[in-house]
Amino acid sequence: MNADYTIWIDVEDIFQYFENNSRPSGIQRLVYEILHVIRKQAATKPGIGHIELIRRGQNEAQLFATVSFDDLENLFAIRADDRITHDERPAPRTRSTPRALVRRLRHTVIRRIESLPPELARPLLTIAVNQLRALRLLRGFIQKQMQRRVQPAPAAQQAVVPTHTPSSSTTVPQPGDIFLILGAAWSEPGFGDRLARMRKAYGIQPVLLLSDLIPAIRPEWCALSLIRDFRHWLDTTLPQCGRLLAISHATAKTIEDYTRKHRLKLLAPVQTVPIGSGFGPPRKIEGERPKGLPAPESYVLFVSTIEARKNHILAFRIWRRLVADLPPQDVPTLVFAGRVGWLVSDLMQQLDNTEWLRGKIRLLRDPSDEELAHLYDGCMFTLFPSLFEGWGLPVTESLVNGRPCVASNATSIPEAGGPLSRYFDPENTDDAYRVVRATIEDREGLKKWQEQVRTQFKPTPWEDTADAILDACHAAYTDGRTS
Repeated sequence: MNADYTIWIDVEDIFQYFENNSRPSGIQRLVYEILHVIRKQAATKPGIGHIELIRRGQNEAQLFATVSFDDLENLFAIRADDRITHDERPAPRTRSTPRALVRRLRHTVIRRIESLPPELARPLLTIAVNQLRALRLLRGFIQKQMQRRVQPAPAAQQAVVPTHTPSSSTTVPQPGDIFLILGAAWSEPGFGDRLARMRKAYGIQPVLLLSDLIPAIRPEWCALSLIRDFRHWLDTTLPQCGRLLAISHATAKTIEDYTRKHRLKLLAPVQTVPIGSGFGPPRKIEGERPKGLPAPESYVLFVSTIEARKNHILAFRIWRRLVADLPPQDVPTLVFAGRVGWLVSDLMQQLDNTEWLRGKIRLLRDPSDEELAHLYDGCMFTLFPSLFEGWGLPVTESLVNGRPCVASNATSIPEAGGPLSRYFDPENTDDAYRVVRATIEDREGLKKWQEQVRTQFKPTPWEDTADAILDACHAAYTDGRTS
């Protein structure tokens, strides 16, 4: 096969994210799954030479630096607590490694702290989190200082600073090559400027995958810094991208409305790409149930960062009514699994004031892979009342793990949950309460629903996602040749 063009995939945002975070969020996990299969899928597409991963260069003279797939795989294997376990990925570390022992010790300490009275647990957890963050920042500072000591390449070679042996003789982009943007590129200050310089220097064509436009169109749910950075990124990046991809039909419509309102010209309609179901293979239940988890079939699970948009406040209101209306033994525990994010100080105060509804709501911060596997396996069903989503990854992850989901009917969430999920209006407490209570009280119907999910749910393979993205890249390349 003759290699006509190369697809250069920008991964700078992933490395930036892990400088300040120990575990990947939904966007990083989604991008990783795509990258894992896209090389194999590209080999079957006529005309595609190969795939290259790139980061921002180390100084103004370097427009980019290449990154190996091994570098990325190792980064996720370390940061994601071995969450990634595909056959072709690095083998999981055994539990006897020092890193594994440290992880287990950390989770044990956190669970012990969470078992203390709330008025004592909260400040102790805050101290622990701040210490971990300080250590990560110190490690990042030391790494940057060490990088600065590395001698720069000669001026004649500074167009590229490879971090691995190139997979082919191609060392710089050629006119017509594709520059693919998959993740959270808005996290890089000056991304739009870097994109413009690369387009001018190499004649590349950008293809951009968008997860959502929430900071621009619904800023009330976001931190001020994110609103500012995201809007700047949109203003400087979208005008340069003639071809846009979306992770759902709802997101595609939002993008089309936005580009029309701001009079941005697109070379083609916004294309929706199918999103794979879940991350990695279904979690396997191995060994005894970790200590500190609620008993199986005694709880409902809500997996998400606690932030305003995810609507944990609605879940709190539903459970408050359940506690008032039903005998205590008939009210399952609601488990929040995730870290505390932004704009939820009022919710956290209400939870503290009510002693977390006297234990009927629990928070498990950053559950490990093992804990999350057992949490899914033992829950009655999952809850996801989010007000706005680009897709709805927690819903599909619930279905992949064989658990039904009671979810919001807003934006793209019904696309993710399909006919096997049940829905309510996330702005209507009465509607949400009715659906959740009916599900809890109909235990026989819930068992049948659980069996339907286990036997009828058909996951979307990530190969379908990669294929759709590669087809869009090829269409952009063809458009570039004929224009």
